[in-house]
Amino acid sequence: MSKLQLTVPQSQAMLTQNVKGAEMVTVELDSDMDGKGKMRKTGNPFWGLGIVKRETLNGVIGYIYANSVNRLASKEGKDEREAKRHPWGDMDDKHLFRVHRKTDKPYLSMKVENVTVHGFFAPDGTQIDESAIRSFIPKKSKSSTQSDLEGEVIPRDYNMDNVRAIRMRGIEIETVSAS
Repeated sequence: MSKLQLTVPQSQAMLTQNVKGAEMVTVELDSDMDGKGKMRKTGNPFWGLGIVKRETLNGVIGYIYANSVNRLASKEGKDEREAKRHPWGDMDDKHLFRVHRKTDKPYLSMKVENVTVHGFFAPDGTQIDESAIRSFIPKKSKSSTQSDLEGEVIPRDYNMDNVRAIRMRGIEIETVSAS
């Protein structure tokens, strides 16, 4: 596997230039759990400690959400539906990044097929017992567009600053800081 070390803007540019439609990828992600909506603050002994969730995600980038939902609905014998406008951002022309309406910051948009959580880690690298922290993580509900479907299309948008690596087509793009 070829390995490239690129900054976040270089990674975004490479994906934009090279992905033409839906593409299977694996993403290595470190998410700061103190971020908005990641953990409940009330009564949480882990809040503010800089806990990071490390995970590996397999899925598809460059997909069109409405098409994916309608394929699933058709498979289940249900009517076609129209996806509602996203609350905080709009997709770019290539359906790779959701761009925040206020900040213009791009987030990698991915249809998640499966996730492996490697654990929750303190800033010093110490792993934290997952069962202790799970009760403070809110559950994401199914979108109203999919509420009557048995299956689920799982769309997620990831801050590129949290992406450690992206693997696709035999290439690994490791994101590094610009310093």
